[in-house]
Amino acid sequence: MKLPKMKNKIVYKLFAFFTAVLFIFMLIINGFFYFFFNKQTIELRRTDLREKVSTIANTISLFLQNDTTNDDQQQQSPPPIPPGNGMPPAVHGHMGMGMHPSAISDTAIPYYRALVYYIKLLNRMDMSDIWIINNDRQFLISNNRHHRPVQYNELPPGGIEVINEALQGNVIVADSFSGVLGTPATTAAAPIKGADGSYVGAVLMHSPINEMNNSILYAIRLLLISSLFAMMIALPASLLVSYYCTDPLRKMKKMALAIADGKYNIKTDVHQSDEIGDLASSFDQMAIKLNEAAKESGRLDKARRIFTANVSHELRTPVTVLRASLEALTSGVINDETRQKEYHQQMLNETIYLERLVNDMLELSKLQNPDFKIEMSKFILNDLISDAARAMRPFAAAKQIRIITDISLPPAEMFGDYGRLRQMLIVVLDNAIKFSEPDSEISLQLCLKDDLAILKITDNGCGISPDVLPHIFDRFHKVDNERNKKGTGLGLAIAKQIAMRHGVEIKVDSVLDKGSVFSFIFKNLSFL
Repeated sequence: MKLPKMKNKIVYKLFAFFTAVLFIFMLIINGFFYFFFNKQTIELRRTDLREKVSTIANTISLFLQNDTTNDDQQQQSPPPIPPGNGMPPAVHGHMGMGMHPSAISDTAIPYYRALVYYIKLLNRMDMSDIWIINNDRQFLISNNRHHRPVQYNELPPGGIEVINEALQGNVIVADSFSGVLGTPATTAAAPIKGADGSYVGAVLMHSPINEMNNSILYAIRLLLISSLFAMMIALPASLLVSYYCTDPLRKMKKMALAIADGKYNIKTDVHQSDEIGDLASSFDQMAIKLNEAAKESGRLDKARRIFTANVSHELRTPVTVLRASLEALTSGVINDETRQKEYHQQMLNETIYLERLVNDMLELSKLQNPDFKIEMSKFILNDLISDAARAMRPFAAAKQIRIITDISLPPAEMFGDYGRLRQMLIVVLDNAIKFSEPDSEISLQLCLKDDLAILKITDNGCGISPDVLPHIFDRFHKVDNERNKKGTGLGLAIAKQIAMRHGVEIKVDSVLDKGSVFSFIFKNLSFL
């Protein structure tokens, strides 16, 4: 039996699922990285800009303070007071350091010449635009190497507020100058202190954002390349994982096809401690059960054939005798009255045997039916054994056989079908009487062992052969000898079914030509 081939194999579905998950995961990781890296980069840039502009402002303040101190020590006449409490005159420049022509050659303000070179050096190192404004809002140094020249009156309101904040002694970082600079930029402003400690100007440092964006874009490109490289490695791995995960399913499919073909002695050979392993174990258990069921079915089929053959054999003999007797009587061949009585008696005996056989078959069929209800009630086990022994004594006495009872057990109450259990004991006692020699004994001993009541029925008969002993409870099994010619072969099978319905265990020990011992183990008793 072949199943249709699956169009969409689960391995491809798993591979597609892993691929989609990896791609989505990569997008999420890249998105989070871009967001947090961009935010972190901006914060670090702003912090760095704040520290740099503060350092520049402090350095310029030291220029002013040292220049004033040197002038006092040398007792020189102070230089001409520039606008803004000691700051040099305003100068403007574009694409380079700009200053008033007379300021460079003016030896009265030497610190200004050093300041110009200091700002120029910083500009070359940092590639940022640096402005210095005095407290009169005049540009002293305006290095717009990246942008056009700017006048104070061109500044936006936000830029003026930044300058005002710096002139009041605050260090501030803002993006207010992007419009006037013509490109997105971050600006940091810090105050400059004069010799008397007052704020005489401010330093503004502009850093274009495009340089920071270039760094961010480079990091993003690096992350994307790394992610693609990781996916190139992960996709073949996911394909292998998909094949690994579906390999047990392929094995179970192979096993299912084998079971469909009637091969039950097969296993999946899957050993995993997960749900798939549990499923494979269930498949193995199912195969074991099916194999056992197949064997049991074969055994039952064989037993059914044997049963049918036995029933046919058992019925054929009495039916043949009845037919022959009737044909002889009706044909007038038998005229003697005495012989006619013999024929009638033989027909009656065969009819009685047939009736007993049919009744035993119906009895066994009922007991083997799990839906058949037996009448359960409470009774004393001691009384049951005494009753069965008393009922069989007349039959034993006909062969000069004595039935002796030895009940050393206190009254034990049992829940079961009294009549059926009595029938079970009578079947065994009947066999014991049948196969025992005249002038012998049959003993019934009831005792307590390990909290279990054990009844032993012992005879001194012919015993049972070891090769026959395992089959004595089979249907229609009987010993072919003169003593058992009237037996149906169903008695012990009926007794076994009654014992099973009551949870009673039967054991048989026998020695050929010496006798047999049938042991009945009763459970769930309550002693009075």
